[in-house]
Amino acid sequence: MRPYTPGSGPSRTSRLDGMTVVVTASRRATEQSDLVSRLGGIPYLVPTVGVRLTDRDAQVEPFLRALTAPPGVDYAVFMTATGVRVLMLAANGLGVKGPLTESLNSPRVVVVARSAKPRLELAEQGIKVDAVPAREEPTALGVVGLLRRRGLRGKRVAVLWHGSRNQEALDGILEGGASEVFECFAYRYSKSQGEEGARVLGGMGFKPRGPEEARVLRLIGEIAGGTRRIDAVTFTSPPAASSLFETASQAGLEGDILRGLRERGIAVAAVGRSTQRELEARGAPVHVVPGVPAMGAMTVALAAYLGRAR
Repeated sequence: MRPYTPGSGPSRTSRLDGMTVVVTASRRATEQSDLVSRLGGIPYLVPTVGVRLTDRDAQVEPFLRALTAPPGVDYAVFMTATGVRVLMLAANGLGVKGPLTESLNSPRVVVVARSAKPRLELAEQGIKVDAVPAREEPTALGVVGLLRRRGLRGKRVAVLWHGSRNQEALDGILEGGASEVFECFAYRYSKSQGEEGARVLGGMGFKPRGPEEARVLRLIGEIAGGTRRIDAVTFTSPPAASSLFETASQAGLEGDILRGLRERGIAVAAVGRSTQRELEARGAPVHVVPGVPAMGAMTVALAAYLGRAR
């Protein structure tokens, strides 16, 4: 099945009137819930993934050394705004924010942001951004394509990942001929929300809602057993999807939730192609993927899809 992708503009009749939409997001949970409500829907908030900051000594300090000490790097890749904020806070605490900023602003270092959000955070921190993938491909693989077009042979590459490694992207960098890859995870995805992670997100203007295992298990049971009306489930990241299905698997309910999604005609919306691939790898149907990978665009596209299905 090919997912629904709307045209360039939302229809004026695109509404969610009376429909229950599951919001699995954490970082922008409140924002998405508000949008669902404005479109006339009933948001059902069940975050499935949170973030926990990693050990600074093991992760961040070696990465900062790679960025600031000779011989330095040729490419510095930043996948998320949250990662940038955590890295800069750590650099400031260690007294190396100045040298880090100077190094990244050097003309010999090409700074790459995966999308507009890390680009804006880098700019806010006083760091130039040399390249961003096309708006239609703000993914780790989009970054790899950009790097390979610029040339990777013999280059030293630093990558500040999301909360997990994209192995396909790492393989692509190495296959492109990079001589060394320095990796860092400033935070990790978790089935609970760490206090430090919540503080960082709060400082960025978000109102994160952490996952609660009991709520996630209840949602799984409701989808599997049909004990609650659910019209759609939305996913704004691959980890949000994988965490839901991992929890279902651990409870022995993965097959049940997949059957529930299919047999009850629940619409599944993915924010972008990476999230779509994760869902499909788990065996889940995907009905909606917006043309622009953004939470708002996904929610409006879902309203248009459900409006067509009425």
